[in-house]
Amino acid sequence: MALLDLKNIRKKFDSTEVLKGVSFDVEKGEVVSILGPSGSGKTTLLRCINFLERADSGTMEFDGTSYDLGTISKKDMLAIQKKTGFVFQDYNLFRNKNVLDNVTLGLTSARKIPKDKAEKKAMDMLSRVGMADYAKQYPSQLSGGQQQRVAIARALATDPEIIYFDEPTSALDPQLTGEVLSVMRKLASDGMTMLVVTHEMSFAREVSSKVIFMDGGVVAESGSPEDIFTHPKKDRTREFLRLEEKTK
Repeated sequence: MALLDLKNIRKKFDSTEVLKGVSFDVEKGEVVSILGPSGSGKTTLLRCINFLERADSGTMEFDGTSYDLGTISKKDMLAIQKKTGFVFQDYNLFRNKNVLDNVTLGLTSARKIPKDKAEKKAMDMLSRVGMADYAKQYPSQLSGGQQQRVAIARALATDPEIIYFDEPTSALDPQLTGEVLSVMRKLASDGMTMLVVTHEMSFAREVSSKVIFMDGGVVAESGSPEDIFTHPKKDRTREFLRLEEKTK
């Protein structure tokens, strides 16, 4: 049974339909990469399934329980959010708090974990992403890659069943991109379930269990990395991959 099963997710902003019935599933331990041009609905989808935006309709089965996204209660949203992690494009760290506090805050405030236990957990996760030595520094003292690794540690600290990544390297230069992707590759090899919106074709090709190509608010094509990168069925998929290759 899939950990996450999405059926017919729809979302409009004013009169613009951004998601036009998106359906796919994610098995436990899978890395599913979502590719597609800007404006195809990738980020909106992630935000809807983690309730940063409200979907208009559709169903989500998460961890064996089915939810109607058009009518889901606040209580159910919070329960699902506690089982997920989210890594933003722009890190989303608190600028006025040091690295350790950024990771512990969600544990002490939302989950009421005692401070000493939260700090031990935070340090364990910072070690996991190679950032333990920076625990007392502030975001302004870190590179973009270091900030993103702190954001990943923050997501890991809650013991999520799945982590959503929204283009986690898009704000980084190539060297810093490499250090973040290295952490993500390690998480994948450790069995972390991940749903990743990305423009990093090599990561999607090498690490994904499944690749989804979104275009115009729908899943245009999905399959194994081999299916999508080597034998794409749709002209639109081929065109997108060709353009991505040219921009490298």
